[in-house]
Amino acid sequence: MQEKRNKVTVEIMGQQYTMLGQESEEYIRSIALYVEKKMKELSKKSNIMNNTMLAVLTALNITDELFDLKRELEIAHKEAAKPGKELEDARYQLRKTKEDIARLKTETEDLKQQLSNSQEEASNIYSEWLKAQKDAKESKGIIERLGEQKKELELQIGKVKGYNKMSGQK
Repeated sequence: MQEKRNKVTVEIMGQQYTMLGQESEEYIRSIALYVEKKMKELSKKSNIMNNTMLAVLTALNITDELFDLKRELEIAHKEAAKPGKELEDARYQLRKTKEDIARLKTETEDLKQQLSNSQEEASNIYSEWLKAQKDAKESKGIIERLGEQKKELELQIGKVKGYNKMSGQK
């Protein structure tokens, strides 16, 4: 399938040119007007140029503009790529941060469980300590009562021995 070609006649510096192109007629005419404008600007600067020299100089100037625009476009592409790169870097950092958060959550849960276990163990130890304190207090009470009973028994033994001495028994 052959693409449609437009045939447009344009005038540049008093000379007629037939142009063929796939672009619209308006677009082709705008290019011709631009070239004529540039040629007129250059011809005003120097009247001694013939049309060939003027055309070559115009072509060089337009090519210079083209190269400048290409350079600017490359810079713009690089600048446009920066946010994309920065976004990708930010996404990577976000992914790493999410992984760190997940890891820290797991560690936090483990530490909470360890703390809970430690608290339970401390509670058990405290309960055992309280029981030991109670047992020690009870034991002290028993020892005191036994000490008192011992004293009473010793007194009674002393009395019995004293009674036996008085009564002559051994």
